Amino acid sequence: MNTPHIPIPILTHDGSLIIVSAGNHKAVAARLPDGYIADAATQCLKVTDDLSAQKTANGELGNMTRQQVQKMKTLHHYMARAQKTAKIAFPGQTVKLHEEFQIGANDKHDFGSYLGRVDVVLGSIKVAANLVAFKARGWTDADTTAFQTARDSFGPAEQYRFQSINGAREKTAQKNADAALLYEYVLTIQNAADLEYPATDPDSARERAEFLLGIFPPDHGGNHTPAPAPPPAPSNP
Repeated sequence: MNTPHIPIPILTHDGSLIIVSAGNHKAVAARLPDGYIADAATQCLKVTDDLSAQKTANGELGNMTRQQVQKMKTLHHYMARAQKTAKIAFPGQTVKLHEEFQIGANDKHDFGSYLGRVDVVLGSIKVAANLVAFKARGWTDADTTAFQTARDSFGPAEQYRFQSINGAREKTAQKNADAALLYEYVLTIQNAADLEYPATDPDSARERAEFLLGIFPPDHGGNHTPAPAPPPAPSNP
């Protein structure tokens, strides 16, 4: 099976144009197996969905239940309160605030990494010297307990990080496999169109343009040139 060395959005965009053209030309459709064009259209939609799913997997774990969302809000609430208290307790101590209380440490946005930052902050609060400074700014043992309880409602950070990474990998693998199949569909349709409307026939320019022959796939996987406009239809005298 051919592997498409072009961006997936170009494959789905140009592929959809080629598939629609096949449905509009009975002569090309007749060269293909029954149901081939419909299957190609379905595959094109699947690759589009795969692309969306991959982006979701790379960002978050997916849809949380209503209860999980509420737990997450509670955890975020206590995380924000702890970091605010740290800023008041240790003004101007940029390194300490960054390393121990994760203020400004937001380079990774997956859920596992967030839980990892929460764990660092909780551990830092429990350091005796830090806890004294926190209590001097209004923090109580009850706040520490509530923060810990909110954190305990989720599993280990590494568990979520593993799920996030592997979820993204699985989505990527599925997207690549589906894209390769779509590419086969599109190339086959183009071949049927090329046979039906050969470049040697000067009257086939309009049809060849519809099927993006000579345009798709773009050279080097990225030099995408828009298809030329088909020549104007001859006017009736």
